[in-house]
Amino acid sequence: MEKHIYCPNPYILAEIMPYGYVYPCSCGWIKGYFFGNIFEQSFDEIWNGERAREFRKKLYENDFSLCPGCQNLEILQEIKDEKAKLVSEPPERILLGLDEYCDVKCIFCRSEDYKIDNNLIPEDKKDKLIDILSPWLKNAKYVKTNAVGEVFASKISRDLIKQIAGRFPHIKFEIITNGIQCTRENIEKLNITDKISMMTVSLHAIKEKTYNKLVKGGNYKQVIENLKYLSELKKDGKIERFELHFTVTALNYKEMPDMIRFARQTGAKIRFLGLDCSRNLEELYKKLNIQDKNHPKYNDLVRIVHSKEFINAKDVIEQGYDYFTGLEKISLRQRIFDFLHK
Repeated sequence: MEKHIYCPNPYILAEIMPYGYVYPCSCGWIKGYFFGNIFEQSFDEIWNGERAREFRKKLYENDFSLCPGCQNLEILQEIKDEKAKLVSEPPERILLGLDEYCDVKCIFCRSEDYKIDNNLIPEDKKDKLIDILSPWLKNAKYVKTNAVGEVFASKISRDLIKQIAGRFPHIKFEIITNGIQCTRENIEKLNITDKISMMTVSLHAIKEKTYNKLVKGGNYKQVIENLKYLSELKKDGKIERFELHFTVTALNYKEMPDMIRFARQTGAKIRFLGLDCSRNLEELYKKLNIQDKNHPKYNDLVRIVHSKEFINAKDVIEQGYDYFTGLEKISLRQRIFDFLHK
């Protein structure tokens, strides 16, 4: 029997992004291939339409040409179905990223301040947004927001969370935030205190001076205060999973051991992330991208990652050791080839 590789994402995950475009995975990883637009098409036309079926068919045929940036290799599995499954039930996970607005500017994220675009949602759809999203949400177990902006600074995101919490009480939320406005008061306003499946806070420095270099317009003291509250929620079982995300640069890499200790204190896991070099910030990235083997401080980074303190923190670190040791990463193409020929 011919071998086939199964990726669950185009069957269980929908990313609904700015201007209403729907992707079956991270839009950057799949060359921006979208299934459709929630403001122009119905749920069925998008989720089980021609573009969705074509995408699923390609994966069944072991054609991953639309997924050159895949970073989810661990979720791939063998499937023995003799016929491709091209249609799917409503997705279990929804990522809502309709609004890119953020109240800070991390220097490795945006070169300019984001200006609110009043055309993100068509004028005649603004009062119907929750109804438009209802077919997507009826089967959902989790809603993740906001991966492209700041959830607590976005009125669109806040309003949607509150409406979803009221209309779909079974749904749990996965929140991504910079932590500044993630206060007790704001969480309680959204009625999600006992509905947080995962809380992810981006904290790119443990020292205030470093934080201020990296996060323009931030509020370090407020973030630390809010993290104390989130730590209490985690201890009380109100947050199922709690993570800190730390983007490693030439300005903050020496603080990685301190971040490990801080994560332990707050009861959080930590992910050490590399720079997203697809951003249009080339010259700055040459200075900041310490993960580049040609960077003058690269060997110092590897020394830290190989330190006993770092290695002994694998119970806390979700990502970081292999990611920054200079080990060659297996490409998606090689992974598929190895699978098909084993």
